[in-house]
Amino acid sequence: MTELERGASRQPAGRTSAATAIAAEVIAWASAPGGARPRKTPQGEMGYPSLLAPPQRLRDAAAALAAIHAAKLGLRAPPLGDGRPLGPGGVVLAAAVGVVETKGVAEALAEACPELSGAWDLVLRDAICSRALATSIDADFADMLRARSPLTAALGRPAPGGEDETIATIAAIARHADGRRLVVQTFARPGAPREVRRFRAAAMERLRTGETSLLDLVIEVYEAALVFHRERVIEEITAARAVILGRGDPEAKIEDALAVAAFYGPLWRIRRAHAELLRTRHGLDLEGMLEGTRLFQLGARLAGEDA
Repeated sequence: MTELERGASRQPAGRTSAATAIAAEVIAWASAPGGARPRKTPQGEMGYPSLLAPPQRLRDAAAALAAIHAAKLGLRAPPLGDGRPLGPGGVVLAAAVGVVETKGVAEALAEACPELSGAWDLVLRDAICSRALATSIDADFADMLRARSPLTAALGRPAPGGEDETIATIAAIARHADGRRLVVQTFARPGAPREVRRFRAAAMERLRTGETSLLDLVIEVYEAALVFHRERVIEEITAARAVILGRGDPEAKIEDALAVAAFYGPLWRIRRAHAELLRTRHGLDLEGMLEGTRLFQLGARLAGEDA
């Protein structure tokens, strides 16, 4: 039992405290577009254990945010077919985000975050953590949020050391129709940061060697990219090729280009091993597919890899 849990066991459920007020403010911020992230400084008796049994008004606000975020992600209620009630983990993380400038307190709260309680909790944590990660926050604390919000890690990138667990989460999400659509749409969307592209390439490489449905999932990602984002995809490939061939750009720009190239590694390997599967995918036009796989080969040669 954590210190937070021990404290909660000694207090009546539903008690309002300074900590729950901070969590409520962060949840309200995450529920609406725009606005500055709340930045609170802990003072006096904060009542942190009350976060594990928050007042009804806060529970209602958390449930509303989870419902809104699920709808934005295209996850019909109950998300991923899991109707288990919402747990307090998202509320604890909301309080941690609210006091993130007080690093020790924020990290202690994140450490005390309870185990995931179900899909509603999964969605609520992503609503809070993905919004927080879009702001300027401490890098170590950002990784703590990723480690405690599996959906945030799956749709972005995991904290260091969390790759295996996150790839397993992606596979589990993709077994539900709504989750599969969410993974495909997210992975197919161009413009991801370098670290996210690298992780997605590694995840798809692992998934393509798994069960047949996961191989199909990876193919669907490339198909969706070329069907819904073709112009942007070709622009990215063309720009990355120019950087790799020119080699006169700053190192960071070259690394970005190599990350674009690496994204097409799983497609290159699928084309070598399962060409017949690709021929049945009408959205995978030959020109677009070749542009991506040739870029991967170019990047692999520059990186000294076999391709």
